[in-house]
Amino acid sequence: MSNQTTPQQRQSFHERHQRGETYAEIATSAGVSKECVRYWCRRQRGGGPVVTPRAGRRKGLLQCFAAIVRYVILRLRLEHPRWGPDRIRHGLQKRPALKGLTLPSVPSIGRYLHQWPRFRRPPRTPRVGARPNPPTQVHQRWQIDFKIGIPLAPGRRVNLFSARDPVGEAGMGAFIHPAGPARGQPRRVTFEELRGDLRRCFTRWHTLPDEVQTDNEAVFVGQPQDPFPSLWTLWLKGLGIAHLCIRPGCATDNAEVERFHRTIYEYAIAGQEKVGESGLQPFLDQRLDELNYELGSRAAGCQGKPPVVAHPELLQPRRPFKPEEELALFDLQRVDAYLATLTWFRKVGQTGQVTIGTWHTRYSVGRAYAGQTVQVQFDPQDRHFVFYDATGKEVQRRPAKGLDAADLTGLASWPDGLGIQQLPLPFRDVE
Repeated sequence: MSNQTTPQQRQSFHERHQRGETYAEIATSAGVSKECVRYWCRRQRGGGPVVTPRAGRRKGLLQCFAAIVRYVILRLRLEHPRWGPDRIRHGLQKRPALKGLTLPSVPSIGRYLHQWPRFRRPPRTPRVGARPNPPTQVHQRWQIDFKIGIPLAPGRRVNLFSARDPVGEAGMGAFIHPAGPARGQPRRVTFEELRGDLRRCFTRWHTLPDEVQTDNEAVFVGQPQDPFPSLWTLWLKGLGIAHLCIRPGCATDNAEVERFHRTIYEYAIAGQEKVGESGLQPFLDQRLDELNYELGSRAAGCQGKPPVVAHPELLQPRRPFKPEEELALFDLQRVDAYLATLTWFRKVGQTGQVTIGTWHTRYSVGRAYAGQTVQVQFDPQDRHFVFYDATGKEVQRRPAKGLDAADLTGLASWPDGLGIQQLPLPFRDVE
């Protein structure tokens, strides 16, 4: 066996193998190992050179190729940030300036680009927390979500709110809101719209669920950089409803309502875009009624029956609800007890003020503490925010703003506080 082959031998290995000879046959006739023949054949098949760099001189990646090849690789990647090594090599083959030049293999291009951090694939964001345990009973948990910017004709868009019971396999509600013109960013969903939509779901089914599960949008959970709970969470707390959140970036935790978005869009919205925003909601209500009561469902637990037929317990309120009794059901002490378990840290501004919750809820700590970080806690006895300095000494107490029952529910007293309400659809008799 020879210790080292020449470039001419290596080229002949590749040519003979292309003519149909096996690695073993070539190795026997050339007096080398089969592994040697296989290596040089595969190297040339991938576009690699047949010359081995000199021993003792380690060259950089792709230094055996022409400088223009390396230049074009970088140029293509900068022009097309989403291209992978395979598409870049395809782009090299189409460049007239590189005609006749030896091109690197796809893995070699990948290794060449990997040496620059900007061209590396970003690491996956680790999943934070555990997936909520699945519910086991009807009306135990509702999944809530919305889709923004659904196009309507002419040149308008809407936001779609959807709620679904994963155990009852039924749609609890579907409502649309104007999202602005087709150009530009669609208007974001507001807390008042979400609260009103979920309240209509309560009214439609005459019940409150035990839990509501959402994603981590700011309207649901508040600002990511601020641990203060959102008004949505506090409203649910007052009604005795637990607010659960899916894992960040893991939409499959809310798979049922995500699939329901598609179902309600294909059955009720697609093809009806010309109806307009005002005429689409009644049509949406009718189609949702048909999905729940008339049409057979493909969901596993329905076995081809409509959801209400397969799960008659959907018509049995778990926690009875009437819109005129919401204020009586809302318990502000639940909100206070929840806030009392939390602690926040705020940096005092130059005017001696800090912000808690929404932008307009400012509290004065005193100019003497400007630039310092204070600890904030909630005292449920007198509903005050209590401020402590770095030593743990209480420095100020301020009454909470914007956290009364009227602020969280949007209601004053029945019937003045409710405004225009959608009447609940009557339940059908299910045989």
